[in-house]
Amino acid sequence: MTHILLDSRRFLQLGAFASLSTALAGAARYVTSTSNNEPADNTPLTIGYVPIAGSAPIAIADALGLFKKHGVNVTLKKYSGWSDLWTAYATEQLDVAHMLSPMTVAINAGVTNASRPTELSFTQNTNGQAITLASKHYGSVNSAADLKGMVLGIPFEYSVHALLLRDYLASNAVDPIADLELHLLRPADMVAQLTVEGIDGFIGPGPFNERAISNGSCRIWLLTKQLWDKHPCCAVAMAKEWKAEHPTAAQGVLNALEEASAILSNPAQFDSSARTLSQEKYLNQPAALLDGPS
Repeated sequence: MTHILLDSRRFLQLGAFASLSTALAGAARYVTSTSNNEPADNTPLTIGYVPIAGSAPIAIADALGLFKKHGVNVTLKKYSGWSDLWTAYATEQLDVAHMLSPMTVAINAGVTNASRPTELSFTQNTNGQAITLASKHYGSVNSAADLKGMVLGIPFEYSVHALLLRDYLASNAVDPIADLELHLLRPADMVAQLTVEGIDGFIGPGPFNERAISNGSCRIWLLTKQLWDKHPCCAVAMAKEWKAEHPTAAQGVLNALEEASAILSNPAQFDSSARTLSQEKYLNQPAALLDGPS
């Protein structure tokens, strides 16, 4: 396996926008047509999300009025990390939520203390993640074995990030429990902890790899697509009971997300989409970290 250490300019040119454009172009969408004559379901619906690049279809659908266009009365609620969103969904404060794909499987199967019948209704993106290491490790890390003794951040136990990292380590004779430490961190905290040397690196989503690179604190060690190309990452989860009670609203949500994904996948819309997503109420990140390659 070829490992790569990219500086900020090269990474932003080659892969920074993969979590929005390339990733969304390959996203799996579970959408079926509905009759335009079906009455709208105006029951208020709050959709929870974490402000990372993988939530882009939700944000764009809101910003462009696509939920309303498809007959759904949606309000977005931002969560700073996955633990808070997970708790809100598990306690039925939310019926529809942005989740990391393994979260939907875990909560539906009841493998934790949180259990709720849940459907993975829409895959928002594939690929788009990376293992990022502090710049001080540049030149000294040449294989997985060199990660022994490090402290690495992961966004959630039930995440494709954690699954891919653990599998990568174990496949290279590195015990992910005994040989290094994995710390749960909110995406925004990963960059801060890397900057103050609280961690040696992290596996995380865009735009936080790009953000860490832009401030000079890290280099990219490995793109997750090198471990599993087109792996699913972010999804939209729906409570099965809610979907059964509100089939028209559920379909409206999916149709809005489908339309938003098509917009995000259009190179002509990269600049405007990045500006929209950069707003404080959505991702609250510089548009330059969200824009496609020029």
